[in-house]
Amino acid sequence: MFTSEVFGGLLHEWDVKPRFGAVGKHGSIAVTERVILTLKYEWLNHVPVIRGLDHLSQLLHAFEIYYNKHRGHATLGGAIPLAVHRGEEWHKPEKTSKTLPVNVERRVFADTQITAYRLAA
Repeated sequence: MFTSEVFGGLLHEWDVKPRFGAVGKHGSIAVTERVILTLKYEWLNHVPVIRGLDHLSQLLHAFEIYYNKHRGHATLGGAIPLAVHRGEEWHKPEKTSKTLPVNVERRVFADTQITAYRLAA
């Protein structure tokens, strides 16, 4: 096992058995990596500044709620994990979005790496 003696002792004290998964297999490390990618690209990239550990803790707690109670997962057929865990019947939402306006102007501010959009007059 690739752990330090201190970490191994802590696992033993808490009666935690390490689990090693096969790469790419359901339930393996690939699932954990997917969660981390979602955390980075769907959540933390939208926060301009993390103002310390307390703020990061709040962001991670909010992400946990979003990820498990509101975000559909492709591996679950688009279902929300909480619904699957509770055994609730789930139906994929219908695509009823409105059409987008065609008169959208885009401006890139290179110095700040910000892209702005507005409706043209």
